[in-house]
Amino acid sequence: MKNYSFILLLIAITIVTSCDGRDRALESNKERVSRSNVSIDAIEVVKFVPEQYLKTVTDTLLDSKTNIQVSYYSSSNKSVIIANNEHNETHYREFESEIKVFKNDKLLFEDIISKSNFITNEQNFWKNAVLQYVWLDDFESSDDNYKLFCSFLVPESEKYKMYSIHFNNSGEKTIKLIETS
Repeated sequence: MKNYSFILLLIAITIVTSCDGRDRALESNKERVSRSNVSIDAIEVVKFVPEQYLKTVTDTLLDSKTNIQVSYYSSSNKSVIIANNEHNETHYREFESEIKVFKNDKLLFEDIISKSNFITNEQNFWKNAVLQYVWLDDFESSDDNYKLFCSFLVPESEKYKMYSIHFNNSGEKTIKLIETS
């Protein structure tokens, strides 16, 4: 009788451990859908890059009197849509950058850098481009002239444009294309 109860216990343990779902954990989404009664054509995958709102602030002291803040943030309602196929699309959020220049702790000027400042006759590029980086060139900047760089990229491609932006103390800016692909 002890042997029968031991064998029954072993069989119960074997059944419980073999039905833990590990085989399904390694399946792809396509395999899971094909096993169900839902059609793969009915599934639409929408991905956002970045998934959530993103903001970074860089605060740079040029000298004892001049402070430059560069805020770089994603837009919650503007994005560039790249459709990989009819049921799979990626939304790349557009970015903007706010530039604030303080002199003796007083706001000298502020400006917003976005894609709209740069749009030229290359509509295909600008329709799909997002602001990638904005950074201050603190070696080329002085207490009355400020030099920033920014780059735009078309997601999932090799196309980009890089610009230099020069500001003076009154906030007037000059934009120059440096490099493109």
